[in-house]
Amino acid sequence: MLLTGMRVGPIRGYLGAVVLCLADPTWGAPNCEPLWQEEFNELNPSVWNIIEGDGCDIGLCGWGNNELQAYDAPSIQIADGLLRITASVAEDGSVRSGKITTAGNYAQQFGRIETRVRLPEGRGLWPAFWMMPEDQHFRWPLEGEIDILEWTGHQPNRAIGAIHFGELPPGNVHYSETLRRADSLAGEFHTVGILWTPQRIAWYVDDQIHSVVTPERIAPWSWVFDDKSFYLILNMAVGGTLGGELVPEDLPATVEFDWVRVYSAACSDHLSLDAVFAPTLD
Repeated sequence: MLLTGMRVGPIRGYLGAVVLCLADPTWGAPNCEPLWQEEFNELNPSVWNIIEGDGCDIGLCGWGNNELQAYDAPSIQIADGLLRITASVAEDGSVRSGKITTAGNYAQQFGRIETRVRLPEGRGLWPAFWMMPEDQHFRWPLEGEIDILEWTGHQPNRAIGAIHFGELPPGNVHYSETLRRADSLAGEFHTVGILWTPQRIAWYVDDQIHSVVTPERIAPWSWVFDDKSFYLILNMAVGGTLGGELVPEDLPATVEFDWVRVYSAACSDHLSLDAVFAPTLD
């Protein structure tokens, strides 16, 4: 989720009704079962790590993005088969929220990786579903970062997917793609994910692929996304470089994750590729 540095790649708006089915006959298998899944009947500590603090203890105050929140365990709840992360203003005026990761417990290289999520309403909110490399040997972003979904309350009709790579800050680079819809994504459940194969990452919302990145699109920088497994992260940041100005009256607000599932990349025949894109003006 760190955003400082250079950016390459277009931001796109989905315009239309033309859909192309993925044509590779080797993709898709009937009765696909998840390779790994989390249904959030409980928060298993052998799988999920609860992150606490504001990043200052690791020299990353504001989590590198001037974010307002400090993460804590009470902001995370499991109820009715849902993971609920709530951003709120505490009695002392501080902003609290939640973040969990599978670092050290589960990581995946390649596949169809998705979550079913209900996004909240609230200006300044920045919930995300993303991945970082397991067993990092080098500083961020030399081994990459994959952002499956980033969403902000100030622009609730857009879903952002991104990858981070390049040199150490300030020479880091990110490539991002944005799906823009006529209606807000907040308030209803949506399935968002990536189809990650060698030399290719495709982002989708509700089974429609809206963006694809390959090594050619980020040249001359190196493609580092075939090198190792990445672990999962679910969180809700507040404010910061992407979240924007917080409106405190909009808190508390809760993002709900129904499940996270990982499939073989071959289990993708139901995905479709949007054939009509147009650049936005921002």
